[in-house]
Amino acid sequence: MRLVLLTDLHFGRAQPDLVQPLLDSVAKADPDLIVIAGDFVQRARASQFSDARAFVDRLQHDWIAVPGNHDIPLFNILARALAPRAAYRRWIAANTEPMFETDEAVVVGLDTTHRWSHQRGLIRPAQIERVGRVIRNNCRDRIVVVMAHHPFHHAPDVEKKVMKGAADALDHWSECGPHVILSGHLHTWTVEPFLAQKNKLMTLQVHCGTGLSTRLRGDPNEYAILDLDGATFSACRMTADTSDATFTARSNARYARTALGWENLTASS
Repeated sequence: MRLVLLTDLHFGRAQPDLVQPLLDSVAKADPDLIVIAGDFVQRARASQFSDARAFVDRLQHDWIAVPGNHDIPLFNILARALAPRAAYRRWIAANTEPMFETDEAVVVGLDTTHRWSHQRGLIRPAQIERVGRVIRNNCRDRIVVVMAHHPFHHAPDVEKKVMKGAADALDHWSECGPHVILSGHLHTWTVEPFLAQKNKLMTLQVHCGTGLSTRLRGDPNEYAILDLDGATFSACRMTADTSDATFTARSNARYARTALGWENLTASS
């Protein structure tokens, strides 16, 4: 099974010359499913959501998505208080926590946005329990992929605070079995297992940078091609070449699911 991960498109601050190259590259990857991890827009305005809607309508493969913190209003306090996800549901998708299942994988979307925190997300106890059950019931036979906008772990040099409840989620899910977490938000690339407890690397985290935004934070525009083959998971980083506005493979990481978590196969490939 092949997934394509897009995140942080940020229409309103998107680079227009990269829209068609990104669409072309994703179509060429020919994924079974495209997963979009939030921040479709910059300021949750109708004009920006209209551009985001036009983009997803041009995708040639099935897709699911979750909202990001930029997809809820910042300056419209009334909308933020009473219906923070209304515009997202109108323009992008009514379901903010989709689930997709095949014989090879289970993909679980999580809405980690928090109406009163513009940057920092929130994972709730009910969400932690629900995903834990999915991991426990499926991880032996299928790869469980959790998709959220906010990461569950940050590197020490990241200024943003990790979202509330993230540590509890990682601890609980590590007891349930091996799984993969996809996220965005930080506009940086990371693929690595996370050691939660009992020396088991049950969480394999993939943070992907921005697909289209001009706010690059030192990294290029990018997306990820994710291949799931039995107990093997690989993540190919596709980055934009500024000289000709094309996306090319920059690196590939491979991991195998084991009883103790995720084993790095990259060095031996």
